[in-house]
Amino acid sequence: MNASLIPWQSIDTVLFDMDGTLLDLNYDNQVFSHLLPTAYARKHGLSEEDAQTQLHSHMMQILGSMDFYRFAYWNQFTGLDMAALHRRAAPLICFLPGAEHFLQQVAASGKRALIVTNADRQSFVIKDAELQLTAKVESVVSSHDFNIPKEAPEFWQTLVAKMSIDPARALFIDDTPRVLDAARSFGIGHTLAVAKPDTQKPARQDLGHTSFSHYDELLAGLV
Repeated sequence: MNASLIPWQSIDTVLFDMDGTLLDLNYDNQVFSHLLPTAYARKHGLSEEDAQTQLHSHMMQILGSMDFYRFAYWNQFTGLDMAALHRRAAPLICFLPGAEHFLQQVAASGKRALIVTNADRQSFVIKDAELQLTAKVESVVSSHDFNIPKEAPEFWQTLVAKMSIDPARALFIDDTPRVLDAARSFGIGHTLAVAKPDTQKPARQDLGHTSFSHYDELLAGLV
């Protein structure tokens, strides 16, 4: 990717998703694909395959809603302590390649950097304790603060008003196409998709937005 694909001179604010964008999604995938099904199977006397099927089916039913992202909802649905499961996997929490350096370069350029996430605040606290994310950006906004998921236009309306963001001069980086679609439809001027949100899986193709695999690809023209 070269500077012509990211017109840095036209961007004042960089909005970062957290999981799968700044942070390696391998952590969350290990929790939801392994730790959670194993614990759910044990709790309810199921085979791990049946537990996987039940959990995946329910996730698809509520995908994109606030409940999908709420620890309290999953605590009640599963009978498990979601925060405790996440803390068990905390050693896996890490930045994607080049992400921490890129945050530093955005700050050095004088542009605003905000984390804008659907993650539950309990999830953020666990990750912040490992990586000191709060200190690396101007502000952290969770959709739980507004009770509106990033998939909804109302989230973006509320965000730009509360944070005094010019949407036309904002860049939003995320790994989820439906969220990028919502941001672009609202009027966020520039969107980028993360092609390789999980370092243990292959890069994805045809995301519907300009995509990149390593943050070093975005540095040209920034500073």
